Amino acid sequence: MRSLLLINLGLLAALTTVWGQDEPRERVGRDTCLMCHEVSNGFLTSPHASVECESCHGPGSAHVDSGGDTALIRTPTASDWPQTCLTCHATGAGHLADFMQSQHGANQVSCLDCHQVHSEKSVFKLLKQPANELCISCHKATEATFRKPFHHPVLEGGMKCIDCHDPHAEPSQAYHRLDTFAQYGCTSCHADKKGPFVFPHPAVEEGGCMTCHEPMGSFNSKMLVRSQVYQLCLECHTRTPGVASSQPPAFHDIRSPRYRNCTICHREIHGSNVNPLFLR
Repeated sequence: MRSLLLINLGLLAALTTVWGQDEPRERVGRDTCLMCHEVSNGFLTSPHASVECESCHGPGSAHVDSGGDTALIRTPTASDWPQTCLTCHATGAGHLADFMQSQHGANQVSCLDCHQVHSEKSVFKLLKQPANELCISCHKATEATFRKPFHHPVLEGGMKCIDCHDPHAEPSQAYHRLDTFAQYGCTSCHADKKGPFVFPHPAVEEGGCMTCHEPMGSFNSKMLVRSQVYQLCLECHTRTPGVASSQPPAFHDIRSPRYRNCTICHREIHGSNVNPLFLR
């Protein structure tokens, strides 16, 4: 109990002092701050407008009494902002409880690299740039993928990177927004593939959509990972030991072009409620 009291007293002392200063500091209120610090009119409609300035910048009495000495007020650096933001944004849906374990957090990407603190409410998620432009400013290789012949319409503005990815997610989720019935959130748009089906395709259930499809862009039709459909199917449907699937019947002569497009007959390849062989 005594050690807990000492910890709480230490936290109280931290809240009432500014870095490197021992004298106690008192809060002066936002109206006092705004007497000197002009902010944009948009800030009045910002989601942060209801937050006191001193919640982020610390008590400002010494700063005010000194006539504005910047050494007497807390100015968070890039590395400080995640912890500062997490004092409010650590809980609830869509917040940042796992951000420090994410790839962005682990690589010391600051909240302010992507977001503006004082921006008006109409700016989407308080981002510095439109979401796609912001992501692509770092992920150049991904931009090149979206320029392949078959791709999701991200560069065209038809969808956003954050429709599929959560930039704050922990690595175990692979930064994908997960769907109730699928491994990834692809069925949020491709609802006809959602299921559940009476006869599900094991490849979809066990490996997810990316077993067969490139998620961002491909040189192959349907964004497939192989140029020929039969090549993709035969990766599972062979006599290979340990692969839980059956070999095509003997009359499927792959040397004949008529048998090289499996989905001509097995049309409901994502799952069927009628036929266990996914026949149309």
